[in-house]
Amino acid sequence: MARITLDSVRKRYGETMAVDGVSLTVDDGEIVGMLGPSGCGKTTTLRTVAGFETPTAGTVSFDERDVTHVPPENRNVGLVFQEYALFDNMTVRGNVAFGLKMRGVGKSERRARADELLDMLGIGEMADRDPTTLSGGQQQRVGLARALAIEPSVLLLDEPMTGLDAKLKARLRDEVGDLLTELDVTGLYVTHDQEEAMLMCDRIAVMNEGRIEQVGTPREVYESPATEFVSEFVALDAPDLPFVRW
Repeated sequence: MARITLDSVRKRYGETMAVDGVSLTVDDGEIVGMLGPSGCGKTTTLRTVAGFETPTAGTVSFDERDVTHVPPENRNVGLVFQEYALFDNMTVRGNVAFGLKMRGVGKSERRARADELLDMLGIGEMADRDPTTLSGGQQQRVGLARALAIEPSVLLLDEPMTGLDAKLKARLRDEVGDLLTELDVTGLYVTHDQEEAMLMCDRIAVMNEGRIEQVGTPREVYESPATEFVSEFVALDAPDLPFVRW
């Protein structure tokens, strides 16, 4: 894994400043949540870390390596999207092993790695299934397994639980949160869901209009909001939430 460093990152689209001077460090093995309303710049920030967007100004580094202008395929980044983006012409196992195949890993090693991750995520018996026959929660697990299969330096998750029903989302929060902790993954977790960020992340960066308003642990953000926006946006009923990362 790698430490992620964003230094004064800006991203402009014409007259619109989508990301405005974002500086943030995600330590090795840490999960940081990018929390904020739609259009606040959190997904653009994640896409800049992934290499899908080139910043107008500022730099992105993994450990001591400046990757600002390095293409996505050379960044060793694992991606999990809300749409899952699974290949329907491959089995579940084929989807998980796809990145390894592109890297020239042998068939037996690809299969073993894919089966290991599917077992870890509790869906090993579905390895030979068509991914279109799976539920949303099962597809999400396949997407996570595929992202982890390449042993990425950085894991990026963009609203991965959007569209799941509340009961399934609650179960997956616990299971995926435990897995990320066990794997000691360095990651950015983009969400608009305050409770999800509180439960899944070691620290939270609250964004508004392209800027980070506060960075802190879930407890710090909830109990000591730095701005009026943070206070209003992170307005949760704390006694009803098991803040597992507090």
